[in-house]
Order: sequence, then C-alpha cells, then structure tokens
Amino acid sequence: MSINNYKFYTIFICVFLFLFLSIGIYWASIDSNIIQGAQEIFNLRWGLVTVLDFYIGATVIGVWICVLERNIYRGLAWIFFIYLFGNLATLAYLTRRVLISKSFNEIFMPIK
Repeated sequence: MSINNYKFYTIFICVFLFLFLSIGIYWASIDSNIIQGAQEIFNLRWGLVTVLDFYIGATVIGVWICVLERNIYRGLAWIFFIYLFGNLATLAYLTRRVLISKSFNEIFMPIK
C-alpha cells in the first residue's frame, strides 16, 4: 500500500465515522438533551455498565496516546478531550496521527 493510499483510506474512514457519530448525536439531542439522557442512562444498570465500559476504554486509548505522544501533558489533554467528547476526539486524534505519519505503522507506534 503506498503512502497516499493508506492516508486517503484511513482519513476517509475517520471522516465517515466522525460524521456518522455526529449525526447520531444530533439525532439523539432532538429527542432529549444530554442531562435528560444521562438521567435515564444512570437509572439503568446496563446504562451504568455502558458508561463504565466507555470510560475504561477511553482510559486505555488515553494511555496509548500518552505513549505515542511522549509528552504527558499533551497525552493528558487528549484524555480530557476523549472523556469530554468521546470517540469524536479519538477519531480526530487518529486523523492527526495519519497526517503526521510516514508509514502505516507510525499511526499506531511511536515515531522514532
């Protein structure tokens, strides 16, 4: 896979998923605001487990980002954004990594 192909396809997928998730967030916000939705979620055991699952996954992704960034403050900032904006921030980070990478492996591994 040439450098241009992997970048194009990866960014295309990230943008598609970002837009798809953004539309889903908009669609959900038409029905109720985030406070009402959170109250409903926290009233269900499965809702609590889903939130717990998200934040455990977000923490794992955040630690991975800290390793990739080699700068604890930049890594902590990304963790904060992931906690706040969810996978929209994860997709933004992945897109950023694609843009600065010189090979497919550099997206997921520290750049030397």
